[in-house]
Amino acid sequence: MSDLAGIKFSIKTTFLVKAMAVYMAFGLLERENQRARRRERVFRDRTNPLDLWTDQQMYAKYRFSRLACINIIDMLQDELEHRTRRNHALPPSLQVFIALRFFGHGSVTDDSGAEPHGVSIPTACRAVRRVTKALCRRQNQFIKFPTTPEEVQQKQRDFMAIQGFPRVVGAIDGTHIRLTNVALGPTEYVYVNRKGFYSINVQLVCDAKYRILNVVARWPGSTHDSRILQESRLGHAFRDGQLQGILLGDSGYALKPWLMTPFLIPQTPAEQAYNSAHRTTRALIEHLNGQLKNKFLCLGGTGPRVRTAEKVCDIITACCVLFNISKDDHIQEPYNHMPDDDNPAPEAAADDDVHGTAVRNDIVRNFFTQV
Repeated sequence: MSDLAGIKFSIKTTFLVKAMAVYMAFGLLERENQRARRRERVFRDRTNPLDLWTDQQMYAKYRFSRLACINIIDMLQDELEHRTRRNHALPPSLQVFIALRFFGHGSVTDDSGAEPHGVSIPTACRAVRRVTKALCRRQNQFIKFPTTPEEVQQKQRDFMAIQGFPRVVGAIDGTHIRLTNVALGPTEYVYVNRKGFYSINVQLVCDAKYRILNVVARWPGSTHDSRILQESRLGHAFRDGQLQGILLGDSGYALKPWLMTPFLIPQTPAEQAYNSAHRTTRALIEHLNGQLKNKFLCLGGTGPRVRTAEKVCDIITACCVLFNISKDDHIQEPYNHMPDDDNPAPEAAADDDVHGTAVRNDIVRNFFTQV
């Protein structure tokens, strides 16, 4: 009986082994079939623009010289470096070039609708976002208001040389960046400006060398220029006496001891001379608004094509940082310094400051009476 039981056990064991071998064979065959059916992942060829384009082509495509592009890449290298190289992660240099292409041309695709750097459009959009945030973190490094006596006096001398307007450290204005296909939620009506389109109203201050000294990019288009200044850190700093000098603004701002506006109806030759000098000197900020939108086409026309107002505001700030960086590029911009036509004509601001009126009259009496 024991021999018979052993034979039966041996037969069962042999059957189980064969069954398991067949099962494993079918499993291996199925996995091979799945592997064959699975589409092989293809990584596109990613060329290095530094090796591909001439200096002229580099500027046309990225709005910066070769050296400036290298400097920007070096500056953002550590922040943009991926922790691993898995899945062919984009190097910092390519992320910067993708973002510069978007800022300069308003799209991550070329005329044919393809992404020109060999990456997918979603990947390009993520690269733009990473570079945008990295540049925003550099805002205080490149956009600074003069604070030391030496800096203030230099700004005042630069403005004085234009047409004799004294004590000026900056010209201020608002410019509207359009919002197109942006999800604004139930309060979207506050983004409609006086020209009837959705926008972000951006406060900009510049010096006499067309360098941005202050940017506030967070207010919806219906917000008045004067309120943006009133609520900004810059406005608080001037009111508290932390900043020296005066700003020049249009009639959309309230007259303050530190903010000079034109006479709405000049009565004397001296007031007319004041208005003439004010208009010529303050025109620099209008020119700068035009320069900014001409250099970075994503800010002109229909505005940045992104999904949220927050991302639009970040892109505006990033472009302002890049604009100041470009001032050290020493390349003649291939466009005229035209005024910004998208900015609505200013509304007259109420509540002129009595002390501001006294300061303006003093400037007229001391600097424009003999003109």
